[in-house]
Amino acid sequence: MIDATALELQCLRRCLRPFGEAAAEIGFDKPLSHYTEQEALRVINAIVTGYVEAMTLAHEATRYPCVRRRGQTHLTSDDDRGEA
Repeated sequence: MIDATALELQCLRRCLRPFGEAAAEIGFDKPLSHYTEQEALRVINAIVTGYVEAMTLAHEATRYPCVRRRGQTHLTSDDDRGEA
């Protein structure tokens, strides 16, 4: 078991839906030990993709933190400052 951070735990939870969808396609009545290699890879792909997408979204959300200058009444985007 990993010592996951709060962000990692949040991203792991976001994998539940893709995992459930992949497992539903295979069939919940089928034991994991009876999965074919293709079925196991489908589930792994769903989980890994879900985790990477969640981590990417979290990174993008914090990439440019909101900062207000004294007296500023609205947030300034990079475009407003002339940066690309």
